[in-house]
Amino acid sequence: MAFYFSTGLRNALLGEQDSITGTDLKITAGTTVTSTAGALLTAGYRPGDVIVLSGWPTAGNNTGIYTLGTVTAGSMTVSGTALNVEDGDADSKILVVSRGAFKQIFANNIIRVYSGAAPANADAVETGVLLLKLTKSSGAVVPGVITNGNNFDVITTGVLAKDANVWSGVGLADGTAGYWRLYDNGEITGASTTSKRCQGTCGTSGTDFVMSSSTIVTGATVTLDSFNITQPAS
Repeated sequence: MAFYFSTGLRNALLGEQDSITGTDLKITAGTTVTSTAGALLTAGYRPGDVIVLSGWPTAGNNTGIYTLGTVTAGSMTVSGTALNVEDGDADSKILVVSRGAFKQIFANNIIRVYSGAAPANADAVETGVLLLKLTKSSGAVVPGVITNGNNFDVITTGVLAKDANVWSGVGLADGTAGYWRLYDNGEITGASTTSKRCQGTCGTSGTDFVMSSSTIVTGATVTLDSFNITQPAS
């Protein structure tokens, strides 16, 4: 079996804090921050992250602690003390100060299932055919929005398990499941050393992702009954 964490995920678990700085940042309303470069999702911001601002021209914008709501490539909503509308400058910064561990990083996650052999690691571009996307009750997930994402729940003796909701998806193509990738709510695909994701193998036995059948049929619903992440004791 081959279970891999991406570089971005490992760095986040070790305490790396996502941040972005620059003149493309703007506060357009008391609860809205924008990026004209459209870099917010790729920079790592996700719903539920706790952030602080620093280096903004108006001192009052640098004193609050905010929680992110919906995030798009170019805009994100915040809750907390109302912000002052202004353009950022070269020193204006947004820093994630609290995200949590694996459970929080993968809040409202998406799982993609592909055909063929898994890439060499979770940083590499996806290979094979996308056969299936597993979400809450097969619902559509929009990156940066919590609706229909999967969540983990109970932690028992070093094991993190999926919650009680149905994790399922409708077959997108016919094929044999070869590997899966778990993405955070941003669902950043392609080669990346900053995105938070992990991957493992699929099969009916002896794999990271054990399925009753690895045959995926277009239009047929596949349900994931259990999914556990184990932290070894040694």
